[in-house]
Amino acid sequence: MKTHQYCTPRAASEIYLLSLQSLKSRKTMGCFLDRTALLLQNAKSHLKADWGALHYEDILDLLTTLASEGKAPSTLNTYLAAIKGVAREAWRKHIISVEQYQHIKEIKRIKGCRAIKGRALELDELNQLIESCLAQNSDITTRDAAIFAIVYGAGLRREECAELNLSDLNMKHATIRILGKGNKQRLNNLCERTMDILTLYLKARGNAKGRLFYRGLRSGRLLSEGISSQAVYDILARRQKMAGIDHMTPHDLRRTFATNLLKNGEDVFTVQNLMGHANIDTTKQYDMRGKYAQKKAALALPF
Repeated sequence: MKTHQYCTPRAASEIYLLSLQSLKSRKTMGCFLDRTALLLQNAKSHLKADWGALHYEDILDLLTTLASEGKAPSTLNTYLAAIKGVAREAWRKHIISVEQYQHIKEIKRIKGCRAIKGRALELDELNQLIESCLAQNSDITTRDAAIFAIVYGAGLRREECAELNLSDLNMKHATIRILGKGNKQRLNNLCERTMDILTLYLKARGNAKGRLFYRGLRSGRLLSEGISSQAVYDILARRQKMAGIDHMTPHDLRRTFATNLLKNGEDVFTVQNLMGHANIDTTKQYDMRGKYAQKKAALALPF
């Protein structure tokens, strides 16, 4: 005779997070839901919230509160997507009515967008950054040059760069396999300059399996441990100051990748695929050509 084990019923928010494909998405949306639970019910976490009490008027009040805090439309829409996901699971668990769920489901996305932060680098700046690393001729500075070369050369997010394995790099065919958001894979080709810098780095790294980019000690020796996404940010912040270059972030290298492809005449759909964007409107936000064209026109205005 079979026995059945009964466990504590899962919260609707927990079920929603389990439906998300990537661990990163679960962590991100979990943070949004924790804040939602705090603001709506003063609950310590989304697991402690009473999702059966979810009401569309409360959600509208929440969005108004978040907007008054200066949250961008994209951030508000992320909150809304998380709440709608939880509402769907709450309806499936029969803890909210069809009518409650329908009212929540019909809340419209917030329109509008913010001015895009960041910039696209000039090629002189990019080369100055990389050459300043290579000139020091150490294992760590060669690693740093390789990080900058591949983040720019493949249009990577810093998380994607940190999570690269040596097995993702195909030196023979000059390609890199990238695991992006939502566990979506893409295969990008690498230009000759990027490959040359990676070749220098691999001489220092060796061919052991594991993460592509290793941590380093102050002594200059590389450890066979992977770097973090925060390390990618910190490395660039340190190197750009040493090179005497204006402030930039790893995402600016990604913006430069997109902008230069578009300057080179590539169509926006090709750039979308290379960057791993699900929506072409997102890709358009990385096009910094208009910003510089507008600046040039304004400065040349007769007066």
